[in-house]
Amino acid sequence: MTHVFSDFHDGELTGIVLGSETATVFLRQATGGEYTLTLAGVEVLHMEDFRQGNIISMVEVVTAQAPYEHSGLERLFEPPHPSAAEPYHSEHAKIIEQQSARIAAGEVSMVVIVPSYGANLIAICRDIAFAPYKLSVT
Repeated sequence: MTHVFSDFHDGELTGIVLGSETATVFLRQATGGEYTLTLAGVEVLHMEDFRQGNIISMVEVVTAQAPYEHSGLERLFEPPHPSAAEPYHSEHAKIIEQQSARIAAGEVSMVVIVPSYGANLIAICRDIAFAPYKLSVT
């Protein structure tokens, strides 16, 4: 099942807090609503290009189905250099296939935040929680 959180198109990724096996991602809708997306049991997470004004194109969670071919899964597992011997490329392909199978089986979920501008995030984790967030100022 792929779940797209369409309410976040043109919203912002405003922050991320990493723990030893958790990540809490702070999201703001274009309408101003604030939410947290908490990833528990994080196995691998890759985020690049975080900057001021991280505009979201799409927030997507994939579980219990194979990730689509261009989901970015390969970014989580650095491929060998193109000139590396064939066994290294074969082993890398096996790792991608194994992770894809785990996602398809529902053992783990893949979270993808595709930007219009800025932060690009992909992660594999065991559990996901989504909740409204209200910043308390004291």
